[in-house]
Amino acid sequence: MGSTDIKQSLKIKQRQDRSRDLRIPEETEPGALLTLGLREMRFGDFNVAISCINKALDMNPNDKDALIARSKCHLLLGDPQKALDDAEAALRLNPKDSNAKAVYCKAEALYHLGDFEMSLMYYYRGMRIRPEFDQFRLGVQKAKDAIQNVLRKN
Repeated sequence: MGSTDIKQSLKIKQRQDRSRDLRIPEETEPGALLTLGLREMRFGDFNVAISCINKALDMNPNDKDALIARSKCHLLLGDPQKALDDAEAALRLNPKDSNAKAVYCKAEALYHLGDFEMSLMYYYRGMRIRPEFDQFRLGVQKAKDAIQNVLRKN
C-alpha cells in the first residue's frame, strides 16, 4: 500500500513541476498552445490544459478545434454546462459542416446534464455523420438505457 502512495505522490509532484515549468512566450502561436493543451489533457492535468486552450482561444476565438478541446476538458472536470456551451459554439462556427467531434461533445454534455432524449438525438446525428465512430453507437445505447431506467422508476 505504501508504494502506491509514493507513486501517486510522484505523479502529483511531476504534474506540479510541469505546471511550474510551463512558461509560455507571448509570441506563441495559437496552434502550439492548443497542442500543448491537448498534451496536458492526455497527462491528466486538465486545469493547465484549459489554461493553454483559453490562451489559444484568446488569440483565435473562432478555432473550432480549440473549442472542442475545451469542451472535452470541461466534461472531464465535471462541468457539463460549460462543455455544452463550447460544443454549441464550435457547431455554430460552421453549421453546414457538422463536425463529428463537436456533435459528440454536445451529446456527452447533454447526457451528463440529464437530458437523455436530446443526447440520444445527437448521438444518432453523429452516427449519420461518422457511422464508423463506435462512440456514437455506445452513446446511443447509453442514452437508451438511461431513458429506460428513468421510465422504470416512474
